[in-house]
Amino acid sequence: MATFRLGKSGFRFNAVHSFPSDPGYDRLPHGHDYEFTVLLEGERQPLGMLFDLRQLRPLVEREVVALLDHSNLDHILADPSLEGLAEWIWRRLRPHLAAHLRLGLEIWETRSLFVQFWGPESVDRDGPTPGR
Repeated sequence: MATFRLGKSGFRFNAVHSFPSDPGYDRLPHGHDYEFTVLLEGERQPLGMLFDLRQLRPLVEREVVALLDHSNLDHILADPSLEGLAEWIWRRLRPHLAAHLRLGLEIWETRSLFVQFWGPESVDRDGPTPGR
């Protein structure tokens, strides 16, 4: 069966973070207008869609945007870097998606800085689940 990769972009939130041990200006609290895309990969069911994207916006708004918009990432994430943010968002969304779908993210921190993240195949919100 063919593999499809489906994406929904336009998710946005504003947040502040800092890196106190950074010798440069990033040690000070500063904010970004984050924008991200959710990517789903898998095999389409016969005569069906890979995923009903109408379900995605409410899920992302509830599990990610409502928690991060106008927040201080230093108080929410153990690692407020762009990579840490991607992993945190992935862990928030993964439990709500069918196991046969692979989840990826592309997150933009600035107009020229982004990360792509495809997490492990199966984890829960707290970390990898042994044996899955």
